[in-house]
Amino acid sequence: MSQPDGYRLLDEPQPGAMAQLVVDPLWPLLAVMFGGAWLSWPWFALNGFAVGSPTRRRELAWAVGGFAGSAALVLALGFLTGRGILAGVGIQYALVGLTVWKLLVSYRLYMLQARSFGLYRYFGGAVRNGLVVIFLAFFFGQRLLAGLPEILLIILR
Repeated sequence: MSQPDGYRLLDEPQPGAMAQLVVDPLWPLLAVMFGGAWLSWPWFALNGFAVGSPTRRRELAWAVGGFAGSAALVLALGFLTGRGILAGVGIQYALVGLTVWKLLVSYRLYMLQARSFGLYRYFGGAVRNGLVVIFLAFFFGQRLLAGLPEILLIILR
């Protein structure tokens, strides 16, 4: 993957031992829609390290921050609902904010990873297809998460 004569692009990925796990970042982005954040954000983080993305630590921070932000939003909604400030349709509208947060984090992760992935693929890096993971998450993800408390399900989905 490195350039001849020691020339190196700053955004050039440095794939390591996990390079056989690399997928197009579009697959983890679709995973948030068909499986949930529980699948998407760790997959983005793993993919960043597999590609050797120069922004992999920032990607990991966004993934962890995404879960922390989701938890904070769910706790805030629970507090407001418990105090009677939010009720009825207001709760449903407030939950749209949680969905927007999850999509924002997912799209940010996609944008961070897309450049490095493009270079990785341009220089001949092997890429796997993530369709099987999306398919399995869509059909079996609910069963996998079935025993978790409702508040955790809201955060992870």
